[in-house]
Amino acid sequence: MKLNHVIVLLILLLGVTGCSTQRKLVREYKGKTKADLVLGMGKPVRIENGAGGNTVHIYIKNKLLKAAPINTGQFQYDKFESPKTVKTETYKFYLNSLGIIDDVVYDLSYAR
Repeated sequence: MKLNHVIVLLILLLGVTGCSTQRKLVREYKGKTKADLVLGMGKPVRIENGAGGNTVHIYIKNKLLKAAPINTGQFQYDKFESPKTVKTETYKFYLNSLGIIDDVVYDLSYAR
């Protein structure tokens, strides 16, 4: 019985990681050209040059998340709200000297 629980948990864990944003980006862009990247993501915020003609195209997207009410399920006189935050998504596309995407890195952070 315990073995069945472990197998189900392992399958769920693999399913969740298979649907991550990082994996989707790698599947969608790895092996594509610079032109495909610009068509899909637009103009990069910053381009960094690397060794041997390699470049890193960096895209940064910020989104303001407004305060949201927190419901505790009980009657209360005071309102509880989550604080306002800024969600920052950073996409880094590593291109080789031929202009082909070799790797994609996705980073997500929140700041108050």
